[in-house]
Amino acid sequence: MECDICGADGAEYLIAVEGAKLNVCQNCSGTGKIVRGPQYAREVGEDAPRIRQELEVVDGYGALIAGARKRMGLPLEVLAERINEKHSFLERVEHEKTLPDEKLAHKLEKELGIKLLAESTSGAAVNVKDKQGKGMTLGDILEIQKKKKD
Repeated sequence: MECDICGADGAEYLIAVEGAKLNVCQNCSGTGKIVRGPQYAREVGEDAPRIRQELEVVDGYGALIAGARKRMGLPLEVLAERINEKHSFLERVEHEKTLPDEKLAHKLEKELGIKLLAESTSGAAVNVKDKQGKGMTLGDILEIQKKKKD
């Protein structure tokens, strides 16, 4: 597999850069947060590695949280105290001004009996080929955009 940044063979890392997930080589792996490292061969007898499922917060999470909280008759202050979070932060989450992280989403799911996390569907990759049939890198795309501006 080719590196999405420099085009080198051997893209063994999956990194997150500004919300985008990229397959990169070891040299480019420092440009973002490493989501998954290289898969090394396991010795015979070891258990297979557990694949961590990527989760994302569902659309309309604020209304879902507010609805469940109101059905239970819980004021926001009491919910905040129960899950050990700040009232003002929960208020921002409920108004969808802030996206809850996985830890907070799990706390809210458990306390309110709702489902906030779903399997990530953004893993669909676009296969872009250049004129020579090779995959395009981010650098190639930037060059094309630069030429369009000129």
